[in-house]
Amino acid sequence: MKRLFFLFLVLCTISIPHGKSLSIDSIAKYSSILVRDSILENRQNAYLFLNDNLGKVLDESFSDLSVNFPELEGLSVLEDSARSIRVITYQLYTDTSEYSYGGWIQAENLNRPVFLEDKSIVWEMDSDLDYMEFSPENWYGTLYYQILPVKIQGKRSIYALFGFDNYHFYTKRKVIEFLVLDNGNVHFGSPLIEMEQNLPEEYRRSRFILDYAVQAPATLRFDKEENKVIFDHLIIMKSNYSDQKVMRVPDGTYSGFSINENGVFSFIEKLYNQTMEEAPGGRDKKDTGLDPILGHSSDLKKRGSKKRGQN
Repeated sequence: MKRLFFLFLVLCTISIPHGKSLSIDSIAKYSSILVRDSILENRQNAYLFLNDNLGKVLDESFSDLSVNFPELEGLSVLEDSARSIRVITYQLYTDTSEYSYGGWIQAENLNRPVFLEDKSIVWEMDSDLDYMEFSPENWYGTLYYQILPVKIQGKRSIYALFGFDNYHFYTKRKVIEFLVLDNGNVHFGSPLIEMEQNLPEEYRRSRFILDYAVQAPATLRFDKEENKVIFDHLIIMKSNYSDQKVMRVPDGTYSGFSINENGVFSFIEKLYNQTMEEAPGGRDKKDTGLDPILGHSSDLKKRGSKKRGQN
């Protein structure tokens, strides 16, 4: 379901007229089409255009990572000029059951921008997803909204990326993903999530996934003042939709992770002894009907599921 439109798209290409160079204006045009156009074919073509050409614009016009990439509708841009890294992600809404993601990584120790190919449909239901490592060609696609340097040692760097995944009809996901840059190579996933104290490395998770009901958005982000990762503690309750049966919703308390000098995220069951009057930054206080990252309508949309494919 999710990928069927590519059978059509392989017959379509978006080309730049001979002699005409790419510009940030063309990226702005297609990133806007990606989230605004009501015609599916136009959104699909815009998605392919960004997949094919955003890296070229980054390489040609934004190779200096101290120069900020402009804020463009439809793109989630994360930059850390002090660490010389830029991560850009975007989302294609196909219909009420289909989403796809795309992205690029640009870093000082990479020869050129690296394209992220969304293969989340293959892995999203895998019971071992929390423990896997993925290449950029086999990426678990999400929209990243926060970046945190975790461990920087010479030519090896690890960043925590906080992402949003539209996932299923009634269930959304927020994810802590670890991006590893190692001597010019890129992969996702690193055994840094410790759900119990003093776990051996082989028992740690390589990413953290928070599933929650679309009716009650949950927060997951790094809080600078607390110097911890904070997320909603969820409970299971009966859903108001018969097809959903049960749902996971915040109970007003918060869990989290502390981060030690080795970059290990240690789970904290309860961060506070009492509930807070206001949620930590990053959670909407009411359901606006808008996508929490890009601002367009996406509630009660579903990304279809398929059987596990091959790596």
